[in-house]
Order: sequence, then structure tokens, then C-alpha cells
Amino acid sequence: MNPGDVNADGVNPDGVNPDGVSLSGMNPDVAELGRVDRVIGLERGEADGVVVGRIPVADHTRGPGGGLRAGVLLTAIDAVGGLACGLASLPAWIVSTNLMVRVGRLDHTGPLRLQATMLRTGKAATVAAVSVHRPAGGPPRLDRPVHISPPPFTASGALEAMFGIEPAEGQLTVLRVNDSIRNRWGILHGGGVAVLADVAATRAVGGEGAAADAVVHYLQPVRVGPVEARCRVAGTRTDATVVTVSMYDRGNDGRQVALASITIRRGLGLNRSR
Repeated sequence: MNPGDVNADGVNPDGVNPDGVSLSGMNPDVAELGRVDRVIGLERGEADGVVVGRIPVADHTRGPGGGLRAGVLLTAIDAVGGLACGLASLPAWIVSTNLMVRVGRLDHTGPLRLQATMLRTGKAATVAAVSVHRPAGGPPRLDRPVHISPPPFTASGALEAMFGIEPAEGQLTVLRVNDSIRNRWGILHGGGVAVLADVAATRAVGGEGAAADAVVHYLQPVRVGPVEARCRVAGTRTDATVVTVSMYDRGNDGRQVALASITIRRGLGLNRSR
């Protein structure tokens, strides 16, 4: 896969307590960071001076292409990039404002390894690139000072249900915000927005194909919910459809909270980089 970029502005609900060691360890603040990690099976932390992550491809996170759903991949990139940006921004805290991912192939198998590279650290914004690949020898042990490792998790149903996404077809999809997908500041995890955009765009084209490219712009936090995703087909080509997804917080005067552009590709499993 090609790198995903995480652009973080201001403060980060996924920032890290530098005293935290392990999700299952002594520090409850760090444990709270892993609520969404637990659903998708993500481990993340510091190794050899860089922030890395490891995520399996499980049945409940697998997309139509055979690999991770784009929304889950974006969630992992957001979490790993957010941790890197959060550590680089201490003592300030940051929140993700833009995510962009380019998927090289859709039929990848896990586990996948993520590694963040800091591109810019400034007063107003912090930017990181996150590369994702399947290492030949497996991922390294995440036993550095910061280690967020979720406890065992058994999927209780479809990914959509675990993220509070209601069954639907067509151009409108709704996500019900619940505590399991809120971060420690009480707002919806950025990964929840990404998964909603992925699911909504796929439904908008009839449920066929998988999200191959995605850009998510976070306009403001989701504080109340439910979140309504309204889709519009922006254009089509032989092998793909581009869908724009506008998301609104119904419980907060219907304010727009995010805007995404998702490319749903047919001909699954083809490696465009070849």
C-alpha cells in the first residue's frame, strides 16, 4: 500500500499520556485510548524511536476486496498517525483534520504493519505520513515505553453494527453514536467517521465493489449524533465510481461535521501499482 497522510491541527483526542505503558496496565488514561483499537484489533506504540502499529485482517473487518475495509484502514492510520503527532506535539494535544489514503491492492492479507513518519511539526499543524505493508518476517514486538495493546475481543456481529451504523440501502446512511466509539473527550472517534463514509459510499453504489481511495475532511467534532451520511455519485469510469459523502450531526443542529470523497472500485483484488 502507498502511504496515508494524517494532518493534525490544534489538539488530539487520540493524544497520548507519556506515562502510559500498556492498555491492560496500570494507567487508565492510556486504556481509554484503545476503545476503538479493541474493535479493530489494532496494537500501536513506540519501537526504535518511531510509532508503529499492527493490525490483523479479521472476518468482521474484511471488506469485499478480501482485505481490510477502507474505513478500518483509515481508522488504523488515524490512530497510528495521531499517536505520532500527539507525541510530537506534547505538551499540547491535537485532533485529526484530514486523512488521505491510497490503496495499492484490495486483496491484502494480514497482519499489516503501520509506521508513522513525521513530516512537519509546527505551532498550528502537525503532519505525519503512515506507510502500511505486510512485513515478510512479521511485525516487531511493541514493547517500547508507549504500548497500547487491546485485550482479547470477540466480534459480536458485523462491523457496521459495532460502529452503530444502521441497516440501509441507497444514498442515506445513519450512525448512532455510542460510548464504545467515543474517545476520552466524549466525541466520536475519527475512525467512526471514516467507517461511516466507507459503508455509506459502498451502499450508494449498490453494495458492489470496495473503497480503494479515500479522502476525509473533518470539519468539526461529532458531539451528539446520530450522524447522517448523505451520498452523491460524483462520477464514474469503467472500473470505479467516485462518491462524495457529506456527514451531519443531527443532534447538534444538523451541523456538517465531515466531508469525504470515496472511490469505489470494481474488479476487486487487482493491484494498480503493477
